[in-house]
Amino acid sequence: MNLNQQSIAAAFRGFSSVFQGAFRGVKPQYPQFCMTVPSSTAENVYPWLKSQFFIREWIGPRRLQNLGTADWSVKNRDFEGTVAVPRNAVKDDQLGVYKPMFEQIGHETAVFPDRLAYALLKAGVVQKCWDGQYFFDTDHPVGPQGREVSQSNFLGGGTGPLWFLVVSSMPLKPLIYQEREAFNLVRKDTPSDDNVFFDKELIYGTDGRCNVGFGLWQLAVASNQPLNADNYEAARNLFGAMTKDNGEPLGVMGDLLIFPATLEGAARKVVGVKTLAGGGDNPWYDTATLLRSAWLN
Repeated sequence: MNLNQQSIAAAFRGFSSVFQGAFRGVKPQYPQFCMTVPSSTAENVYPWLKSQFFIREWIGPRRLQNLGTADWSVKNRDFEGTVAVPRNAVKDDQLGVYKPMFEQIGHETAVFPDRLAYALLKAGVVQKCWDGQYFFDTDHPVGPQGREVSQSNFLGGGTGPLWFLVVSSMPLKPLIYQEREAFNLVRKDTPSDDNVFFDKELIYGTDGRCNVGFGLWQLAVASNQPLNADNYEAARNLFGAMTKDNGEPLGVMGDLLIFPATLEGAARKVVGVKTLAGGGDNPWYDTATLLRSAWLN
């Protein structure tokens, strides 16, 4: 096969088709606990994270609920992955050999937001969020200024791997996935490109701009205690104790149990079986959807 614009364009169409097919075949996990927010600039500011909307009886004039003043922003970051295909692979019509590689690139691109999201979820015990506390902490200040009370979304004191109980049924989520530029397959493969002329390589890659950030800590509870029925109940009780600034119950309950692969057996015993090992009904059966993640190992 001659190396010209037509043959190179045909090669790219084949690689792109394989990439897109693999990308679309992946169902990433991050949308279950991240709210996706489009971005049109270098960073997004989220002042409303501090506000807690509520509905009241309409007596007298409307009462304006001002947005909170949390100075919280998420800066977009650039990410890329690049590979090289020998020029002779086009000349010798050996492009089929590289099909699995481009399938893998498509797969890795699709799950990349999962990698970012789970890394931030784990880091929530040591990184601060918009209220100045660690995202998972025992003393988040809630209430009018000067009259705050502490609320907790962390069951610490253990030494085991982290697991999480998350509210996934609301439009708002515990984490933010911010997308500035979607990932695409790009190329540098014209015969006049230096990499082709000097190095006999066609260069392909994927790149995008995005980032993750902390959303509402009230929608997630973390624990490093053993994943068992007692601690699962304790996590649910933390949601029941959460209130808005006006003292009104927050009214949410965790419905997504996120855990590393090493805790799958424990998670299934807590919410995945109808009957307890010693007999009797399991009161926590089917109270949360199970979400296992290798990124938490």
